[in-house]
Formats: sequence, C-alpha cells, structure tokens
Amino acid sequence: MSEAPATEAAKRRRRWLTFGEIATVLALGLSAASFWDSHQDRVETRAAKQAPAATAPLVLTATVEDEGNELRLAASGEDRVIQTQTMVFPSALGVGNTEIVGNPRIEAGWFAGGLRSALGDARKPGRLPIGIISSYTDNGVLRQDIAIYDIGHGWRSRFLQSDAPKLEGITLVNRLSSKADAKALLKRLDTRWSKSHPAG
Repeated sequence: MSEAPATEAAKRRRRWLTFGEIATVLALGLSAASFWDSHQDRVETRAAKQAPAATAPLVLTATVEDEGNELRLAASGEDRVIQTQTMVFPSALGVGNTEIVGNPRIEAGWFAGGLRSALGDARKPGRLPIGIISSYTDNGVLRQDIAIYDIGHGWRSRFLQSDAPKLEGITLVNRLSSKADAKALLKRLDTRWSKSHPAG
C-alpha cells in the first residue's frame, strides 16, 4: 500500500519542468523574437532603398552677367544638371519660344524689342513673366519641370540706340503640372501679363 503513493509522487515530479528547462524555453522564445525583429528591420531597410526617393521641386537661380544683358541659370541641388530648356514669352511681346541645349541662360536680346514695343512709352523697371520648361537630370534620372518665373529688369539708356532691358534676376512664381504643355503655359503667362499690364 505504501508503494502506490510513492509512485504517484514520482509521476507528479516528472510532470513539472525543472528550472533549467524553463530557462531554456524562455531563451529560445527570446531568440526567436529577436530574430523576427531583425528580419523585419532588414525587409524594411531593403524596401526603403528600393523605393524611388521623393525629390524636391526644381528651383532655378540666376547670376547676372555681361552688365545685365544675360542671366546665367543654375539648378538647385548638387546632383541636378540642366539638359535642355524652352523659354516661353507672353504673346504681347510677339517673340517666339527660345530653345536652349546645355547652356542655361536668359539673354535680354531675345525679347528686348518685343518688350519695348509692348510697353511703348511706359517703360519703367518691372517684372516680365516667362515660362521655362526644363529637362534635367537628378541623380542620373531624367526629369522635367514646367514653371513660371518673373524676370526683374530695369532699363539702360544707350547712345544712338533704343533703351535696353537690364536684367536683375529671376523669381519663381508657380509651377505647372508636368503634364502641361507649352500652350497651357502660354495661357497662364498671358493672364499674368494682362494683370500687370492692363490695356488702355
């Protein structure tokens, strides 16, 4: 009769895990959780590297050259290189678009006669809206930007010649969707010109 309780007690002892076994199970659980976290971190890092980086919009800056006859343009950001540009002028000037390849600039001679005619005798320092369609590379990726800038200008009197605009710099006004075309850009330019130079 005394052997039965002893056998039962032995069985109960065998059912309980020892402290060492519990510690081992906990260690395995922690290792598995740590491995899973590490794996998730690697997956997220890989996804972030493969996702296309969001880029800041292009902003052009200008440096005055040749005593105000030219503005040398540059792209914001070290890894951006301007490839081509199309300069679009308000219809009131009666000048066509100017295409530039690899030498970003604005020359007063492109629109001086048209600006003189459009303003007539009311020539004074002011701003000329201009549309710029830029094709540029950004870290090796070809992109396009369509924007309206104001060219700040004064006037320079010339001996035995007509007054000439003296270019002072550019200011970003707004940008259009990359799906816009030259016609949409011209319409926005003409509206801006009309507001600042009302007829009559």
